[in-house]
Amino acid sequence: MELLFGVFIVAILGTLWFLNLTALLVKLKMDKSIQNQVILGAVLTFILIFAFMMVSFIR
Repeated sequence: MELLFGVFIVAILGTLWFLNLTALLVKLKMDKSIQNQVILGAVLTFILIFAFMMVSFIR
């Protein structure tokens, strides 16, 4: 059960990371400020790597 929950969390984080990446690329193309997307991307990457480690530890 914990493994299924962990995989669900990783999938949600991966989706958020991808949506942030697309928002970053759109803002980059429109020459707008991308500071918020860069910070959010760094935080999401850290949390996603941590979630991967926790899922592999549970298994």
